[in-house]
Amino acid sequence: MKIFKRHSWQVDLKTAGQIQMHFQKEIKLCPILKSPRIVAGADVSYSLKENRCFAAVLVFDLEEMQLLETSTHVDQAPFPYVPGYLTFREGPILLAAFEKLTIIPEGAIFDGQGIAHQRRMGIAAHLGLFLNIPTIGCAKKRLIGEYTPPGDEFGAWSPLIYKQETVGAVVRTRKNTQPVFISPGHLIDLPAAIELVLKGCQRFRLPEPTRQAHIFVNKMRKEYQS
Repeated sequence: MKIFKRHSWQVDLKTAGQIQMHFQKEIKLCPILKSPRIVAGADVSYSLKENRCFAAVLVFDLEEMQLLETSTHVDQAPFPYVPGYLTFREGPILLAAFEKLTIIPEGAIFDGQGIAHQRRMGIAAHLGLFLNIPTIGCAKKRLIGEYTPPGDEFGAWSPLIYKQETVGAVVRTRKNTQPVFISPGHLIDLPAAIELVLKGCQRFRLPEPTRQAHIFVNKMRKEYQS
């Protein structure tokens, strides 16, 4: 898969913030003509013993709910953990896994935020500029914003509001479970992002591409540590 290299990842914290502020202007939120069928899920796990990251990208056919391809990459974390700057820690390693794909996904879902971020540059938004495909953040926890809890039925949602702007949605993907926090990343709008995530949630709280990616990276990490 072709990666569009937009900037260097070898930066300090001040420069990282400047990059986020500069590139947030290039994020495009727009309707999509057709909901993606071939969708990647991406996640990262960290070694408990050393500064090492394990990244996996799993490509699914959402119509058949079939795994088509798995790509991985293992490397040293290039940036410290700093809230709001996750992409500089995980982004380069995830992009290396995306670059190895032979099947080009029509969209990607990340275990993290899209524009629901202090500078509108969560990992799904930021990496969307490198991937140039529709990207979505589907997080288990809120980073910013206020909301009213959605109804308990599948598909119920309420807006996530930050500074008087809707930056995402709090969505119930399974009855009697905690909601997820969905925000568009790049080249997609909020209604389409919600629709795609719900399409991937057939039996579990999380969409299958990111759920399986999470399982896979944790298995990689445990095998490495043992």
